Amino acid sequence: MNDENHEDAPGEEPVRICPGCSTQSSTAGEYCPHCGASFVRRRHRRSRRFKIILASLVALFLLGGGGTAAALKVNHDNGVTAERDRAAADAARTAKDREDRKDKAERERQREEDAQNALDDIELAGRRHLERSLQRAITKDAEEKVSTGLLDGPILKTFCDPVGGGRDDLSSRTGKYECLAATEEQGDGLYSGYSFDATINYKDYSYSWRLGN
Repeated sequence: MNDENHEDAPGEEPVRICPGCSTQSSTAGEYCPHCGASFVRRRHRRSRRFKIILASLVALFLLGGGGTAAALKVNHDNGVTAERDRAAADAARTAKDREDRKDKAERERQREEDAQNALDDIELAGRRHLERSLQRAITKDAEEKVSTGLLDGPILKTFCDPVGGGRDDLSSRTGKYECLAATEEQGDGLYSGYSFDATINYKDYSYSWRLGN
């Protein structure tokens, strides 16, 4: 009986190892004489109810997975939409800022232009005032020359016309004028009299003249 694979001799009890307590015993019974555990291993068949429950759990898991996938897709789509909306809002703000800067620059340019036009109007008004002062000064000078016998009178008025520079050329510092101290009206707005050459310095706000030919 040294061969491990021997067959039990007729009449001898088979040697069994208990699956419960692992005790080896010689017995033909179905239960271990030491712990009472059965030597027969029973296969448990799963009931139809268990299979239904298992199938339901699998279905729920699959549905849950599908719902999770759908939720992830919705979240992704919402994220893409939100990012697109943010990009559009940023682009709109950038365009508005650019337009605001453009409008601000245009308003500033208009203010500067208006201020320069106001200064030009003041300058033109000052030049016209200088012309009138020059005409009065020449009239007075001609009358004094009449009183001394240097000129024949009477002196009616003095006209001055710009011939160089002039009041309308604001870039000119001076203006050249031809002036007439009128002594007689010829008709049709024409006069005769004595000619004077004059110069107005617009920057110094001064003028000078001399009797012409």
